[in-house]
Amino acid sequence: MLKVVVVEDEELVRKGIVLAVDCAVVGGAANGQEGLEVIARYRPDLIVTDIKMPRLDGLEMVRQLRAQGNRAYVILLTAYSDFSYAQAAVKV
Repeated sequence: MLKVVVVEDEELVRKGIVLAVDCAVVGGAANGQEGLEVIARYRPDLIVTDIKMPRLDGLEMVRQLRAQGNRAYVILLTAYSDFSYAQAAVKV
């Protein structure tokens, strides 16, 4: 079974994702900085993250993970209608 970490600043959304996925959710975090710590601890196969969050956004978190050699699958979420976020996500 896949190990999953959910990184989302809105707690209700984070809990909803955890309930919706049929995987072993091993951790959660409220921002990218916490996400880096949780991901280092649990080494998930899949990371579900919001793009725009306080402290460290999801895109920068993924950039840092890739620089560290982490190759986990990533699903990026956003509720923003600004297409530039999606364009930046494709480049990560």
